This record gives sequence, structure tokens and C-alpha cells, in this order.
Amino acid sequence: MLVTSRDRRRARPAAAATLFLPMLLMLAGCSNGNEPEVPVVPTSGEPTDGDATGAADDPSASPGSTTGVPELCGDLASAGEIAQILQVPVQGETIRVYNDEFLPDSGRTGRLTCSYGVPEVPEGTTPPPTPPPVPLEIAVSGYTEADIAAGRIESTVDGAQAAGTVVTAQTVAGRDGFLLSDAEDVSFVMADDVRTYVITLRHGMVPAAAEPVVLVNLAAHLLGASATGTPTPVPTGSATAPPTPGETPAASP
Repeated sequence: MLVTSRDRRRARPAAAATLFLPMLLMLAGCSNGNEPEVPVVPTSGEPTDGDATGAADDPSASPGSTTGVPELCGDLASAGEIAQILQVPVQGETIRVYNDEFLPDSGRTGRLTCSYGVPEVPEGTTPPPTPPPVPLEIAVSGYTEADIAAGRIESTVDGAQAAGTVVTAQTVAGRDGFLLSDAEDVSFVMADDVRTYVITLRHGMVPAAAEPVVLVNLAAHLLGASATGTPTPVPTGSATAPPTPGETPAASP
């Protein structure tokens, strides 16, 4: 079942509004082109930021979920939590896409994609032919085995490096992750047991120096942990793991 829903309600001004970032990172490692097409079923919007208070404190699967991933964006991060982490008020819709129908041999059990701060199209007007870029996108996928999840991240990093994307290794709460930066956006990808996370932030949403900090803080929030270290560059063409905290990284050849 693939479900798409919109939340047109804005966050409280004090908490800033919802954020979204285009995950233009649809690289081979984090998608499956052979997954079946299913109809899009519109659903009602999620609770407002106030209604979702505390929901993201435990980013576990939603009650009743059998896919190993949450079903609601509020289970990942509320509008207020995202605005607090980014320190940038962004207004717009939150678009939720949830899918639990995948080919059995894909190893994937479910996927939730949340787009924050999607520009609204006023009622009665025609949407533009090319959708405007979105500030922030968070996607979490579940798999049948941890090795499959880790393999997806490895494939994504390898594909990004082959495409000339700048890759930076970064550990968050003991999980090996990678920052991937290209001309349009910067993403953070990581595996956590049978889950993978992809967080994509549009360039220009925050100062360039703050981008890795924001992504690390978002990843830590999803894991229910505090933010960690400073990104360490990885030589292009190698998906090596990041150094342990306090260790001096080896010089690039």
C-alpha cells in the first residue's frame, strides 16, 4: 500500500514552520527500480506540531506498523523540532509518502518519506510544470536483514563517489554514516540495524558551514541520541569508515 498525505497546517510561529529538503539522492543504493507500481491514496493530514509533541522522542515504528518503519512524519520529527534544529523558520506543507509494497526479493519491508516545507499551491490555481525545490526531506526504509540495509548504504556511497559527489565520513551515535554533497544539496546517509536513513538538505537553507552540523543533529534526533563529532573527508573512490573519536585521520593520497 502506497499512501500520500499532506499537512497544510503551519507550525506555531514561536516554533517556526515545517521544513523540507529534496532528497535528490535517489541513487541506486537507496531505491529499487523494480518495485511495483501501486495507486496513490490520499489521506488526511497529520496532527499539527502541537499534537505531535513528544512523538519523535522515541522514533520507533508507529503502533500497528509491521514494516519496521514509522508510518507518520511526526514519528520522525515534528515541524517544531526540525525548525529548532535548523534554526530557520520555513513555511509550507509536509508531504508524507508511505509504502509497504515491495518485491519480496528486494529485501525492503517499508519506506516512509517526509518532505518538509513544500511550497503550497493555492487552491484553484494550476501547479507549476516543474515543482519548486524543497528545503528538507527525510526518508527511512526498513529491510529484512541488517546486512541488506548496510549494503544499500554502501551502494549509495559508491554510486555518489562515481558521480563525483563529495563524500565525507561521519559517525553519529556509533553508527557509520556519510555526508554526500553535490551542486544542489547535501545529504546524510546511514544504516541502523535493519533501517536506512537518508536526510537531504537543500543548499542555501543554512550557511554552508552549518550544513554538516544540521544534518548530524537531525540524524542524532532520529536515533534518539545527542549530536556528535566533526565530519572527516573520505578520499574519492573509497567508502572507508570514519575514524574513531579522537583519532587523527590519515592524509589523503
